[in-house]
Amino acid sequence: MGYLLALFFSIASPSLAVQTSSAPALASLEAELTRVVDLFYDLQFDAAMKAAEVITARYPGHPAGPFYRSIVYYQKFLVEEPKSKETLKLFERESQRAVDAGDGMMAANPAQAHYYLGATHGFRARVLAAQKHYVKAVPEAMRSVRHVKDALKIDPTLTDAYLGLGMYHYFTARMPKGAKPFAYLLGGSWGDREKGLEELHKVADHGGPARMEARSVLSVIYAMEAERNFDKSEAFLKELMERYPHNPLYRLRRTYVAERRQAWSEAVAFADCEGPWIAALPSSLQSIARNEARYRTAETYLLSGQPDKAEPLLNRLKDAKTSPSLAEWVLIRRGNLFDFRGQKDEAEAAYKQVKGKVATRFAEQFLRERYPAGPKTAKPWTGVETPQ
Repeated sequence: MGYLLALFFSIASPSLAVQTSSAPALASLEAELTRVVDLFYDLQFDAAMKAAEVITARYPGHPAGPFYRSIVYYQKFLVEEPKSKETLKLFERESQRAVDAGDGMMAANPAQAHYYLGATHGFRARVLAAQKHYVKAVPEAMRSVRHVKDALKIDPTLTDAYLGLGMYHYFTARMPKGAKPFAYLLGGSWGDREKGLEELHKVADHGGPARMEARSVLSVIYAMEAERNFDKSEAFLKELMERYPHNPLYRLRRTYVAERRQAWSEAVAFADCEGPWIAALPSSLQSIARNEARYRTAETYLLSGQPDKAEPLLNRLKDAKTSPSLAEWVLIRRGNLFDFRGQKDEAEAAYKQVKGKVATRFAEQFLRERYPAGPKTAKPWTGVETPQ
């Protein structure tokens, strides 16, 4: 149920459609909001907060400023080590200010009021779902859907609003049949793959501040096993990686997609596991990103039949402090390495240490059909590669 709710809560993503009294004001605010988006996607939180504060001061009473301040606080919370309850409280404070501002502008600009209320309640639902507070998240999500739909009824030109709807239509179409009735009860839709992709491309091609988020979502969708359109995913990821060099997510996704394309030399180059890009990341992410990049590089060497190059990287990862999920995939690849060399007992011991649900399924396949005859696809994303 948690996965289903998380998909539903994506209906109102951190994006904005802006409608003001004049075209110059519209262009000015959209440009400012796009800058905030670019800054927090690039993990430059201090600069993003300052830009959001400028918007708050320049457009008093408008929900845009506090809404984006809330998002910056939450994104900052995600990469903090240790996690700060104070940062989470600041997110909640700014989120409530955005709701109050949205309520306050309902009479003067109902389309904008509904849009911002939908976006704010939707993001609240995502945060609650991430903390597994599903009972509290459901009513927030219901409010979000109602407001977004009301906004589009009043003003269908709010292009950015189609981001959340596109995600919802696409991902509910991909759900197991047994989960779809619950999705219908929440959002009133059985899902529609083609409609969802059309809506996402609409935002990606013609949206405002939500444009890059739509392109990020599409980069994920086209890399999914259900789509397997790796060339389209690569095209989006090339732009995202270049635009947000301080965010390891896009570099590591692009490495994964290069593996799926069997572009082995590109995958190694993108991972650049000892490169200077790691030092430019927030300090809390450097070790995580380095280990993920080393894993990807080792995996690429194994998948391309170069076990001797993979071995030193896997040895380093074996002794490194990594996430439990990544540690299990290191065990699997070490088992693959032993299988390459005909060390059946050592390989079996490695596979049998794997405990995680998804990783265990792969390990069991390798126990039945030894590598390289077993499954050759790259592992699912973990750690910093997983979209929040």
